[in-house]
Amino acid sequence: MRLPVEELLIEADVKYRIIELEARAISVDDVIEYSKESINPEEICKTIIVKQKKRYIALFLRGADQIDFKKLKTVIGKSSIASREKVREISGFDAGAVCPLLLGVPVMVDKRVLDLEKLNFGSGNHLYGVEIKSGALGRVLEYLVADFAAEIQ
Repeated sequence: MRLPVEELLIEADVKYRIIELEARAISVDDVIEYSKESINPEEICKTIIVKQKKRYIALFLRGADQIDFKKLKTVIGKSSIASREKVREISGFDAGAVCPLLLGVPVMVDKRVLDLEKLNFGSGNHLYGVEIKSGALGRVLEYLVADFAAEIQ
């Protein structure tokens, strides 16, 4: 059985790796702890859905970073993080497993993500992650690049 994200990656001829997890991962720390394979923690990324007026936008950023809402406001205006229920409704996935490649809302990528060699992110299933080369992201996702993240100290 393939994950829906695998079908998309295969169709786009993007090389990928599925990373199996020993337990249900919700946070970046969970991914690090539960990964059955070797992964680079710096390449883990997360997808956070925010509400901006009456629309939703997915933000894709490095796992070690957080949203800087002051920076984000200059890009999209005032916004707030979507509720877990809204995330499920919009994405079809539970928070913590959202796959940025399978969303029906605009995706904004923090510019620091593109500095990474590989990207490791949610597959839509809490027990698996997906890894692709960062240069392949544009082949499977239409996105805007912006500066909206702050490194967690």
